[in-house]
Amino acid sequence: MPLSTADFAALGDTPITVQSTAFPNVYLRLYGAEVTSSTNSGGGTVNCQYGVGPYEKYRLRAQPDGLFSFESATFPNVFLRADGTGVTVTGPGGGTVNCQYGAGPYEKYKLRAQADGSFSFELATFPNVYLRLVAHGVTAFTDPGSGIVNCQFNANGGGHEKFFLNVAS
Repeated sequence: MPLSTADFAALGDTPITVQSTAFPNVYLRLYGAEVTSSTNSGGGTVNCQYGVGPYEKYRLRAQPDGLFSFESATFPNVFLRADGTGVTVTGPGGGTVNCQYGAGPYEKYKLRAQADGSFSFELATFPNVYLRLVAHGVTAFTDPGSGIVNCQFNANGGGHEKFFLNVAS
């Protein structure tokens, strides 16, 4: 059963998954083995994976300003990073989604609850820009992952911008 906003405070270090609502059994994947210090442009790889392995698990970290960050459960202190620079119109998406060592401004999100129990992730630094996942053809596990993860403008509750948060098994 997907997590709700009320569940967040009790999670602590319990790992969660970020599951696409549009693509069955597809999860947000973060590979950050080489991300060992903070850089302006981030690093590592964020894409999609069919099923859940170690790179699809996160720790949801509440921030003092009411926002949330997603820390990799496999790579400590490596966070989901989204730079929405230039994403100002709807279309095929844009910006850059990767990893960052530590949680700065590009690693914070407003979790927007949706009627179906899912969430859209609005980038804290880029108002009205949301995390987007497109996984056409992602129907089997592959070591490097696949699909597209980027940003979308004006997409709160959009088909590719909604995710179920679940406790990882």
